[in-house]
Amino acid sequence: MDEGSLVTCVMIFLNGEKYIAEAIDSILAQTYRNWELVLVDDGSTDGATSIAQNYARRHPVRVRYIDHPGHQNRGMSASRNAGVRAGRGQFVSFLDADDVWLPDRLEKFIKVAGRFPEAGMIYGPTLYWYSWAEERGVASPVEGQADFVGHLALPVDRLIPPPVAMRRFLTAMGGCLPGICSLLIRRNAYDDIGGFESEFRGLYEDQVFLSKMTLAYPVVVIAEVLDKYRQHSESCCYRSAESGEYHADDYHPARFTYLEWLRTYCRTNGIADAVIDREIRRQTRPYRWPIIIHARRFATRFGKKGKAYLQRVLPARVTRRAQSALDRMRDRRRDLRAREQAASAKDDF
Repeated sequence: MDEGSLVTCVMIFLNGEKYIAEAIDSILAQTYRNWELVLVDDGSTDGATSIAQNYARRHPVRVRYIDHPGHQNRGMSASRNAGVRAGRGQFVSFLDADDVWLPDRLEKFIKVAGRFPEAGMIYGPTLYWYSWAEERGVASPVEGQADFVGHLALPVDRLIPPPVAMRRFLTAMGGCLPGICSLLIRRNAYDDIGGFESEFRGLYEDQVFLSKMTLAYPVVVIAEVLDKYRQHSESCCYRSAESGEYHADDYHPARFTYLEWLRTYCRTNGIADAVIDREIRRQTRPYRWPIIIHARRFATRFGKKGKAYLQRVLPARVTRRAQSALDRMRDRRRDLRAREQAASAKDDF
């Protein structure tokens, strides 16, 4: 191995024989050579297990295969933690078995980490990768959808103190989150926050980890896209959408579970931030008053026709009260935007 900081690359997988070899090959092709790869099998039942074991046999110095006792399925968080425990690197990075890194990904991240030794985590924008399907000649999960790069909504190449990034994650409703394949974490910071939370087996396991990290440590954002996040119908998010656990409008049980966890985590750890506290209250309110969710979905679906229909079938006093409530909500949103802009100005260090 070359001189320099050792990076432990952790790849968890549950099946995925279609993609895992491409993901592993993208790590083998890295220009930065001081890395090790821990392949964590979370109870696969297809050919992914034998593929991973074969790579470990062919590259015994760099690649290690592990699974849970009895080949159990323990979920994404427990599997990531197991992979980190099995590694020895001063840095930790993750790549899921259906995604890929560009060849200079680790090299560029390590250079940034060297310039910002105070940063607990470095992350960059993620490419949402739809075009892979056309390249392979298979059906795309969303026909006609072009690749796009996630917007991180933070200044690049600067040390961002806590909890600035966490505020952005919440106020943007997840719209500026990096992908799990776009992180480089210092091992001491990972150990200090306790890694991933095993109770989150699937959805929101990444947001829980990102919340813990950005509440505790400074982070650095880079501008360059260095990985590809494959979009396909077998992914965790797509399966959850089909089961009803996940909804595209962000009102779904998994998000409420995350927000309640975040509220408890902040209180337990003595973290008091006005922006974060207000956002948690605001975003959990619709779950406590489900009629808000139904009304917003109705308005989104039917627009002006739906409003006219409600005015015809509901008593006038009800529609007046509803309109008054909507006006108050608009005022609160306007005030919130103004406060967010003021907070952004303060955060633009």
